[in-house]
Amino acid sequence: MNIRIATLDDIEKISALYQDFFAYNAKLQPAYYKAAAESGKYPEQTIRSDNEDIFVALEDGHIVGFIHVLEDKTPDYYCVVPHRHAVCVDLFVTSSHRKKGIGASLINAAKAWAAKRNLDYMELMVLVENEDAIQFYEQEKFQTVSYTMRYSL
Repeated sequence: MNIRIATLDDIEKISALYQDFFAYNAKLQPAYYKAAAESGKYPEQTIRSDNEDIFVALEDGHIVGFIHVLEDKTPDYYCVVPHRHAVCVDLFVTSSHRKKGIGASLINAAKAWAAKRNLDYMELMVLVENEDAIQFYEQEKFQTVSYTMRYSL
């Protein structure tokens, strides 16, 4: 298995994985997510960006997972301690390649990316129904620091 930064040549394969990712989220929260096609525009703008990247995991020459990470900063409010941090926007590994260390390798690549940029921490959001992901992130030493709560009207 190999981890590397995605290139423009990877857009089609990343887009296919994004479709699987969207379908996975739609099964977990059908009221808020839907299975959808990814045109390639989103991964392309990410790959071309100076403050974000997509890392891909390759096994036998095939992309079997990815992580999208970007640089962000806390809001400019006088009551908030300023920080520059990384955001793990998306992490996905194909179902047939899960529990093989690929997710951990992708997280480690993102952590190294953030450390190289001298960022203070990495954060992410995970769907409450995604118990496997929550357990994985806890094993990777992520800690819950807030909750998003929703009231349906």
